[in-house]
Amino acid sequence: MKTGQSASGGYELDPVDIQILNLLQLDGKLSVRELARKIGLSTTPIHERLRRLESTGIIDHYAAVLNTNHLGQFIIFFVYITLKEHGSRQGGLFIERIRAFPEVVEFHVIGGEHDMMIKVIVPDMVSYRRFFVEKLGEVPNVARLQSVIVLDTLKRESRIPL
Repeated sequence: MKTGQSASGGYELDPVDIQILNLLQLDGKLSVRELARKIGLSTTPIHERLRRLESTGIIDHYAAVLNTNHLGQFIIFFVYITLKEHGSRQGGLFIERIRAFPEVVEFHVIGGEHDMMIKVIVPDMVSYRRFFVEKLGEVPNVARLQSVIVLDTLKRESRIPL
């Protein structure tokens, strides 16, 4: 199977693309030379594939994954949000405001009882209360907020199984 655009608009990945992505998800610092050695190809095709995976947006960006256990005290909350109105104008303003908060590290539209879910990381309860009251509480179009505190994280994974 050749890598290319599929009928659905996404990109079809061949086994070598999947190997590259899996290796980079485990270690984003791998060089083209190291990738080529691990996969068993020369550097030129690996470099071309890597450029294509980046230019098509399959590889969105590179980043360091930080372990909060080694950075000091942090508290993680998930906040379920129910909106008053679902119009595009109100929704767009709401999304813009939430995305601007540095405490929000994930933001999802969800199905079910609530409309949205955010993941919030703050250093302590005082900071969370301030965020909840002074920031979230001031966002228009919110009907209901429900916070859930994370007591412990049993698995933390940024890797996508391919």
